Amino acid sequence: MARPLDFIIFGVPRSGTKALVRGLNLHPHVYCAQERFHFGTDHSRLVFPDSFLDASTARDTEDLGKIEAIAKGITGKDVRHAGNKLPRYYFALDRINREVPGLKNIWIYRSPYGFIPSWNRREQNSDRGQWQVGQIGLFGLLELLCCIDHCLNLEKDVLIFPYNPGLGQSPETILQALDFLGANATLYDQRAFEKEQRRQERKRKGRGHEVAPLPLQEHEKEFLEALRVGELDSLMEQGRGLMLSEIAGPLRDYLDAITPILPRAIDRAFMPCGDRAVTTFGREYFKRHRTELSQLSGRAEGSERIARFQRFGPYDRLKAIYIQRFGLKRKWQAEP
Repeated sequence: MARPLDFIIFGVPRSGTKALVRGLNLHPHVYCAQERFHFGTDHSRLVFPDSFLDASTARDTEDLGKIEAIAKGITGKDVRHAGNKLPRYYFALDRINREVPGLKNIWIYRSPYGFIPSWNRREQNSDRGQWQVGQIGLFGLLELLCCIDHCLNLEKDVLIFPYNPGLGQSPETILQALDFLGANATLYDQRAFEKEQRRQERKRKGRGHEVAPLPLQEHEKEFLEALRVGELDSLMEQGRGLMLSEIAGPLRDYLDAITPILPRAIDRAFMPCGDRAVTTFGREYFKRHRTELSQLSGRAEGSERIARFQRFGPYDRLKAIYIQRFGLKRKWQAEP
Protein backbone atom coordinates (compact mmCIF):
# COMPACT_ATOMS: atom_id res chain seq x y z
CA MET A 1 0.00 0.00 0.00
CA ALA A 2 1.33 3.46 -0.93
CA ARG A 3 2.32 5.63 2.02
CA PRO A 4 4.17 8.90 2.73
CA LEU A 5 7.92 9.21 3.13
CA ASP A 6 9.07 8.01 6.57
CA PHE A 7 12.43 9.73 6.96
CA ILE A 8 15.12 11.88 5.39
CA ILE A 9 18.90 11.96 5.80
CA PHE A 10 20.92 15.14 5.39
CA GLY A 11 24.23 16.75 6.33
CA VAL A 12 26.83 19.06 4.81
CA PRO A 13 28.07 17.51 1.53
CA ARG A 14 31.07 15.19 2.00
CA SER A 15 29.85 14.22 5.49
CA GLY A 16 29.13 10.54 4.83
CA THR A 17 25.44 10.60 3.87
CA LYS A 18 26.02 7.94 1.21
CA ALA A 19 27.83 5.63 3.64
CA LEU A 20 25.04 6.05 6.18
CA VAL A 21 22.48 5.08 3.52
CA ARG A 22 24.45 1.95 2.65
CA GLY A 23 24.54 1.00 6.33
CA LEU A 24 20.83 1.52 6.96
CA ASN A 25 19.82 -0.30 3.78
CA LEU A 26 21.30 -3.52 5.15
CA HIS A 27 18.20 -3.77 7.34
CA PRO A 28 15.51 -5.96 5.73
CA HIS A 29 12.73 -3.43 6.46
CA VAL A 30 14.55 -0.18 5.58
CA TYR A 31 15.16 1.42 2.22
CA CYS A 32 16.65 4.88 1.67
CA ALA A 33 17.01 6.28 -1.84
CA GLN A 34 20.05 8.33 -2.78
CA GLU A 35 19.02 11.82 -3.88
CA ARG A 36 15.91 10.60 -5.70
CA PHE A 37 14.03 13.81 -4.76
CA HIS A 38 15.22 17.43 -4.65
CA PHE A 39 14.48 19.55 -1.59
CA GLY A 40 12.34 21.80 -3.78
CA THR A 41 9.89 18.94 -4.43
CA ASP A 42 6.51 18.99 -2.70
CA HIS A 43 7.09 16.03 -0.39
CA SER A 44 3.41 15.80 0.54
CA ARG A 45 2.88 14.29 -2.94
CA LEU A 46 5.54 11.61 -2.54
CA VAL A 47 4.48 8.08 -1.73
CA PHE A 48 6.38 4.82 -1.49
CA PRO A 49 6.93 2.96 -3.75
CA ASP A 50 5.05 4.74 -6.57
CA SER A 51 6.93 8.06 -6.53
CA PHE A 52 10.29 6.29 -6.15
CA LEU A 53 9.69 4.25 -9.31
CA ASP A 54 7.93 6.88 -11.43
CA ALA A 55 10.07 7.13 -14.56
CA SER A 56 7.92 9.96 -15.97
CA THR A 57 9.72 12.40 -13.65
CA ALA A 58 13.20 11.37 -14.84
CA ARG A 59 15.15 14.11 -16.57
CA ASP A 60 18.16 12.18 -17.82
CA THR A 61 19.94 8.82 -17.83
CA GLU A 62 21.27 9.45 -14.31
CA ASP A 63 17.72 9.69 -12.96
CA LEU A 64 16.72 6.56 -14.84
CA GLY A 65 19.73 4.81 -13.32
CA LYS A 66 18.57 5.82 -9.84
CA ILE A 67 15.10 4.43 -10.51
CA GLU A 68 16.58 1.17 -11.74
CA ALA A 69 18.77 0.93 -8.62
CA ILE A 70 15.74 1.56 -6.39
CA ALA A 71 13.76 -1.18 -8.11
CA LYS A 72 16.66 -3.56 -7.58
CA GLY A 73 17.18 -2.45 -3.97
CA ILE A 74 13.59 -3.03 -2.87
CA THR A 75 13.07 -6.30 -4.73
CA GLY A 76 12.22 -9.01 -2.24
CA LYS A 77 12.25 -6.53 0.65
CA ASP A 78 9.42 -5.88 3.04
CA VAL A 79 10.08 -2.12 3.20
CA ARG A 80 8.39 -0.60 6.24
CA HIS A 81 10.61 2.47 6.56
CA ALA A 82 11.23 4.37 3.30
CA GLY A 83 13.38 7.48 3.04
CA ASN A 84 15.46 9.71 0.84
CA LYS A 85 18.88 11.18 1.44
CA LEU A 86 19.87 14.58 0.13
CA PRO A 87 22.74 16.47 1.78
CA ARG A 88 21.12 19.92 1.49
CA TYR A 89 17.70 19.00 2.87
CA TYR A 90 18.46 21.52 5.61
CA PHE A 91 17.75 24.30 3.11
CA ALA A 92 14.03 23.41 3.28
CA LEU A 93 13.73 21.50 6.53
CA ASP A 94 10.80 23.40 8.02
CA ARG A 95 8.71 23.34 4.84
CA ILE A 96 9.26 19.64 4.15
CA ASN A 97 8.36 18.67 7.72
CA ARG A 98 5.15 20.69 7.42
CA GLU A 99 4.37 18.80 4.22
CA VAL A 100 5.00 15.45 5.93
CA PRO A 101 4.19 15.89 9.66
CA GLY A 102 5.28 12.38 10.62
CA LEU A 103 8.67 12.66 8.92
CA LYS A 104 11.77 11.65 10.91
CA ASN A 105 15.00 13.59 10.42
CA ILE A 106 18.55 12.22 10.62
CA TRP A 107 21.42 14.71 10.45
CA ILE A 108 24.88 13.24 9.96
CA TYR A 109 27.55 15.47 11.47
CA ARG A 110 31.15 15.49 10.29
CA SER A 111 33.71 17.94 11.61
CA PRO A 112 34.69 20.76 9.23
CA TYR A 113 38.27 19.59 9.85
CA GLY A 114 37.21 16.56 7.80
CA PHE A 115 34.84 17.88 5.14
CA ILE A 116 36.69 21.11 4.21
CA PRO A 117 39.74 19.22 2.80
CA SER A 118 37.34 16.87 0.99
CA TRP A 119 35.52 19.82 -0.64
CA ASN A 120 38.87 21.29 -1.69
CA ARG A 121 39.99 18.02 -3.26
CA ARG A 122 36.73 17.78 -5.19
CA GLU A 123 37.02 21.40 -6.36
CA GLN A 124 40.57 20.77 -7.52
CA ASN A 125 39.28 17.86 -9.61
CA SER A 126 36.33 19.87 -10.96
CA ASP A 127 37.57 19.36 -14.53
CA ARG A 128 36.50 15.74 -14.11
CA GLY A 129 32.91 16.78 -13.48
CA GLN A 130 33.03 15.93 -9.78
CA TRP A 131 32.50 19.40 -8.36
CA GLN A 132 31.76 22.94 -9.44
CA VAL A 133 34.75 25.22 -10.03
CA GLY A 134 35.16 27.64 -7.12
CA GLN A 135 33.14 25.52 -4.65
CA ILE A 136 35.86 25.47 -1.99
CA GLY A 137 35.55 24.08 1.52
CA LEU A 138 34.92 27.44 3.18
CA PHE A 139 31.44 27.39 1.69
CA GLY A 140 30.89 24.07 3.47
CA LEU A 141 31.46 25.70 6.85
CA LEU A 142 28.96 28.43 5.96
CA GLU A 143 26.48 25.68 5.09
CA LEU A 144 27.10 23.98 8.43
CA LEU A 145 26.10 27.17 10.24
CA CYS A 146 23.02 27.34 8.02
CA CYS A 147 22.24 23.69 8.84
CA ILE A 148 22.50 24.31 12.59
CA ASP A 149 20.16 27.30 12.39
CA HIS A 150 17.54 25.42 10.37
CA CYS A 151 17.65 22.38 12.64
CA LEU A 152 17.22 24.54 15.75
CA ASN A 153 14.26 26.27 14.12
CA LEU A 154 12.50 22.95 13.47
CA GLU A 155 9.56 22.24 15.76
CA LYS A 156 10.46 18.58 16.27
CA ASP A 157 13.50 16.60 17.34
CA VAL A 158 16.32 15.49 15.07
CA LEU A 159 18.70 12.56 15.47
CA ILE A 160 22.33 13.69 15.12
CA PHE A 161 24.37 10.81 13.74
CA PRO A 162 28.13 11.32 14.30
CA TYR A 163 30.45 10.59 11.37
CA ASN A 164 32.96 9.51 14.00
CA PRO A 165 32.45 6.88 15.38
CA GLY A 166 29.14 6.20 13.62
CA LEU A 167 30.75 5.02 10.39
CA GLY A 168 33.48 2.96 12.03
CA GLN A 169 33.39 -0.82 12.11
CA SER A 170 31.12 -0.93 15.16
CA PRO A 171 27.40 -0.88 14.20
CA GLU A 172 26.23 0.53 17.56
CA THR A 173 25.32 3.98 16.21
CA ILE A 174 23.60 2.47 13.17
CA LEU A 175 21.49 0.37 15.56
CA GLN A 176 20.60 3.55 17.43
CA ALA A 177 19.47 5.17 14.15
CA LEU A 178 17.36 2.11 13.32
CA ASP A 179 15.72 2.34 16.73
CA PHE A 180 14.97 6.03 16.04
CA LEU A 181 13.25 4.99 12.79
CA GLY A 182 11.24 2.35 14.61
CA ALA A 183 12.92 -0.56 12.83
CA ASN A 184 13.57 -3.79 14.73
CA ALA A 185 17.31 -3.57 15.41
CA THR A 186 17.57 -7.28 16.26
CA LEU A 187 17.01 -8.06 12.56
CA TYR A 188 20.03 -6.02 11.49
CA ASP A 189 22.93 -7.87 9.87
CA GLN A 190 25.82 -6.48 11.93
CA ARG A 191 28.40 -8.66 10.18
CA ALA A 192 27.32 -7.30 6.81
CA PHE A 193 27.80 -3.75 8.14
CA GLU A 194 31.30 -4.51 9.41
CA LYS A 195 32.17 -6.22 6.11
CA GLU A 196 30.91 -3.21 4.13
CA GLN A 197 32.96 -0.80 6.24
CA ARG A 198 36.12 -2.86 5.64
CA ARG A 199 35.35 -3.00 1.91
CA GLN A 200 34.99 0.78 1.70
CA GLU A 201 38.24 1.25 3.63
CA ARG A 202 40.11 -1.01 1.19
CA LYS A 203 38.53 0.89 -1.69
CA ARG A 204 39.73 4.23 -0.31
CA LYS A 205 43.26 2.93 0.25
CA GLY A 206 43.33 1.40 -3.21
CA ARG A 207 42.70 4.76 -4.81
CA GLY A 208 45.59 6.23 -2.85
CA HIS A 209 46.50 9.83 -3.50
CA GLU A 210 43.60 10.39 -5.92
CA VAL A 211 41.14 10.64 -3.05
CA ALA A 212 43.49 11.81 -0.30
CA PRO A 213 42.19 15.05 1.26
CA LEU A 214 44.19 18.22 0.82
CA PRO A 215 45.84 19.52 4.00
CA LEU A 216 44.19 22.52 5.62
CA GLN A 217 45.78 25.84 4.71
CA GLU A 218 46.67 28.45 7.31
CA HIS A 219 43.71 30.73 6.54
CA GLU A 220 41.37 27.75 6.89
CA LYS A 221 42.87 26.74 10.22
CA GLU A 222 42.56 30.33 11.43
CA PHE A 223 38.88 30.38 10.39
CA LEU A 224 38.13 27.13 12.21
CA GLU A 225 39.90 28.34 15.33
CA ALA A 226 38.15 31.71 15.22
CA LEU A 227 34.78 29.96 15.06
CA ARG A 228 35.77 27.59 17.88
CA VAL A 229 35.00 24.53 15.78
CA GLY A 230 36.86 22.31 18.26
CA GLU A 231 34.24 23.19 20.89
CA LEU A 232 31.47 22.51 18.37
CA ASP A 233 32.96 19.09 17.58
CA SER A 234 33.09 18.21 21.29
CA LEU A 235 29.43 19.12 21.60
CA MET A 236 28.29 17.21 18.50
CA GLU A 237 30.52 14.13 18.73
CA GLN A 238 29.99 12.39 22.06
CA GLY A 239 30.60 8.83 20.94
CA ARG A 240 26.96 8.12 20.19
CA GLY A 241 23.94 9.46 18.38
CA LEU A 242 22.35 12.48 20.04
CA MET A 243 18.88 13.94 19.97
CA LEU A 244 19.06 17.61 19.08
CA SER A 245 16.97 18.45 22.15
CA GLU A 246 19.84 17.17 24.34
CA ILE A 247 22.21 19.89 23.14
CA ALA A 248 19.89 22.57 21.73
CA GLY A 249 20.72 25.07 24.49
CA PRO A 250 24.53 24.82 24.19
CA LEU A 251 24.21 24.84 20.39
CA ARG A 252 22.27 28.10 20.46
CA ASP A 253 24.85 29.51 22.89
CA TYR A 254 27.59 28.53 20.43
CA LEU A 255 25.90 30.36 17.54
CA ASP A 256 25.30 33.44 19.70
CA ALA A 257 28.97 33.44 20.75
CA ILE A 258 30.40 33.34 17.23
CA THR A 259 27.91 35.71 15.57
CA PRO A 260 29.71 38.96 16.61
CA ILE A 261 33.01 37.75 15.11
CA LEU A 262 31.54 36.00 12.07
CA PRO A 263 31.64 38.89 9.52
CA ARG A 264 35.32 39.67 10.07
CA ALA A 265 36.24 35.98 10.29
CA ILE A 266 34.58 35.33 6.92
CA ASP A 267 36.40 38.25 5.31
CA ARG A 268 39.78 37.13 6.65
CA ALA A 269 39.17 33.53 5.59
CA PHE A 270 38.16 34.40 2.02
CA MET A 271 40.88 37.03 1.55
CA PRO A 272 43.42 34.52 0.14
CA CYS A 273 40.65 33.05 -2.08
CA GLY A 274 40.15 36.03 -4.34
CA ASP A 275 40.39 34.21 -7.64
CA ARG A 276 37.59 34.72 -10.12
CA ALA A 277 36.24 31.17 -9.90
CA VAL A 278 35.48 31.47 -6.15
CA THR A 279 33.81 34.86 -6.59
CA THR A 280 31.77 33.65 -9.56
CA PHE A 281 30.63 30.56 -7.68
CA GLY A 282 29.83 32.62 -4.56
CA ARG A 283 27.64 35.06 -6.49
CA GLU A 284 25.73 32.29 -8.25
CA TYR A 285 25.46 30.34 -5.01
CA PHE A 286 23.93 33.21 -3.00
CA LYS A 287 21.69 34.16 -5.90
CA ARG A 288 20.36 30.61 -6.26
CA HIS A 289 19.88 30.10 -2.50
CA ARG A 290 19.00 33.63 -1.45
CA THR A 291 16.03 32.53 0.68
CA GLU A 292 17.70 29.46 2.16
CA LEU A 293 20.78 31.46 3.21
CA SER A 294 18.89 34.47 4.57
CA GLN A 295 19.43 33.59 8.24
CA LEU A 296 23.15 33.05 7.65
CA SER A 297 23.31 36.35 5.77
CA GLY A 298 21.76 38.05 8.80
CA ARG A 299 24.38 36.56 11.12
CA ALA A 300 27.14 37.64 8.72
CA GLU A 301 25.82 41.17 8.26
CA GLY A 302 28.76 43.52 7.83
CA SER A 303 30.91 41.02 5.95
CA GLU A 304 32.32 42.63 2.81
CA ARG A 305 32.79 39.23 1.20
CA ILE A 306 29.17 38.15 1.73
CA ALA A 307 28.02 41.56 0.45
CA ARG A 308 30.14 41.02 -2.66
CA PHE A 309 28.59 37.60 -3.23
CA GLN A 310 25.12 39.12 -2.92
CA ARG A 311 25.84 42.12 -5.12
CA PHE A 312 24.04 42.26 -8.45
CA GLY A 313 26.24 42.22 -11.52
CA PRO A 314 25.34 43.84 -14.88
CA TYR A 315 23.60 40.66 -16.08
CA ASP A 316 21.46 40.48 -12.94
CA ARG A 317 20.42 44.13 -13.27
CA LEU A 318 19.58 43.62 -16.95
CA LYS A 319 17.51 40.54 -16.06
CA ALA A 320 15.56 42.52 -13.45
CA ILE A 321 14.83 45.29 -15.96
CA TYR A 322 13.63 42.82 -18.60
CA ILE A 323 11.40 41.06 -16.10
CA GLN A 324 9.88 44.36 -15.04
CA ARG A 325 9.37 45.75 -18.54
CA PHE A 326 8.53 42.73 -20.67
CA GLY A 327 6.98 40.24 -18.26
CA LEU A 328 9.63 37.56 -18.78
CA LYS A 329 9.28 36.40 -15.19
CA ARG A 330 8.23 32.88 -16.10
CA LYS A 331 11.25 32.28 -18.33
CA TRP A 332 13.85 33.39 -15.82
CA GLN A 333 12.14 31.82 -12.82
CA ALA A 334 12.60 28.49 -14.56
CA GLU A 335 16.38 28.87 -14.43
CA PRO A 336 18.15 26.87 -11.67
